[in-house]
Amino acid sequence: MSLVIKKWYAGESKNEDDNFVHIVGREAGLLSWLLSLFKIDPTNEIEIKDNLLKFTTSSLAGREKRIIPMKSITSAYYGYEKPWKMALFLGAIFTPLFGIGLVIGPLYYILNKSLTVGVVEASGWIGAFSFKRSIIEGQNINEEDAYKVIEIIRSLIEEKTA
Repeated sequence: MSLVIKKWYAGESKNEDDNFVHIVGREAGLLSWLLSLFKIDPTNEIEIKDNLLKFTTSSLAGREKRIIPMKSITSAYYGYEKPWKMALFLGAIFTPLFGIGLVIGPLYYILNKSLTVGVVEASGWIGAFSFKRSIIEGQNINEEDAYKVIEIIRSLIEEKTA
């Protein structure tokens, strides 16, 4: 399931929290957004520092944090999925109803493109998060932004293993 992005930072220099990358996402939907207003929303978070990477997953039931030394990361990847088949299907189904499919199809396509960023640890554990556009938070991350995250991870891995 894709998460909507609440916070995104990816830069060549560290931010105020000493992170090169800091991504926070929450579950999609109005209910999840309402819960986020009360600071009780389930979130997933990636923090990349000089020597380690942190994956944090929280839910109403609790929190799990995985801290991985940068030397233990064997690879990083990203991907971008565009739901054109479903958008075309919805457009075709709803177009006979007053042409509303001409709005629903493209709108579905725009709002449901998802981006995945992940790493593979030496133990074989795969940590990945899929994100999609957030209208409420006003975040729209594209493929170039995801590639930037992977380049930051790659340069930190090379720095630690060289």
